[in-house]
Amino acid sequence: MNLLDLIFPRTCVLCHKKGGYFCPSCLKTIKVPFQVCPICERQSPFGQTHNYCLNRYSLDGLFYFFNYEGIIREAIHQLKYKFVTDLESEFWQVIQKQIKENSEKMIGINQFIKNEKPLVIPIPLYWYKQNKRGFNQSSLFGKRLSNQYNLKFSDKILIRRKNVQSQTKLSRKEREQNVKGIFRLSPKIHNTNLNILLVDDVWTTGSTLKEATRVLKEKGFKKVWGITVAR
Repeated sequence: MNLLDLIFPRTCVLCHKKGGYFCPSCLKTIKVPFQVCPICERQSPFGQTHNYCLNRYSLDGLFYFFNYEGIIREAIHQLKYKFVTDLESEFWQVIQKQIKENSEKMIGINQFIKNEKPLVIPIPLYWYKQNKRGFNQSSLFGKRLSNQYNLKFSDKILIRRKNVQSQTKLSRKEREQNVKGIFRLSPKIHNTNLNILLVDDVWTTGSTLKEATRVLKEKGFKKVWGITVAR
């Protein structure tokens, strides 16, 4: 324990009990989610895109660790909007526990990682927002995932070309319109004969991940799986 922890003791992000950002009682409330096809969002074995949903520019699969509720929702909120960056390492420990205890739920994403050796890339923030926030939460988790699975990581592939209205209060259709054309490929990228593991923090309607996947596949990248902390 460092001096800051003594002066400002860590408390659970949900119930505010002292001792850490994720207290044992609140951790017990986390449920293992069912995986869904990222196109129709109906239940799918291991998150693989249904054959009848798959098209040239669609995600090949989606995996998420948690439902976006309770302590997980609050932790993501604290990280993104209140900049409590020191909870990220503790959050990663919670994710690692899920990886260890629920490996049978991860067959799809694990096979993709083992067989395709994808490059891990995060959904980028607009430069102004990242400078103001000081970090990209998707990059934080992306780097952790790349280390966990011994994969290469790059945050230099996709560029967010413009800032747009926050997706938070928009309908599904408005979200889709809001993200159209917001990404471009870095002009320094010449080799697109790669598979991609695309990282974001939360899947709501999937509009952002789908738009990023479209841009990547139009430029020649092969298979793309999405992976998020929560849905």
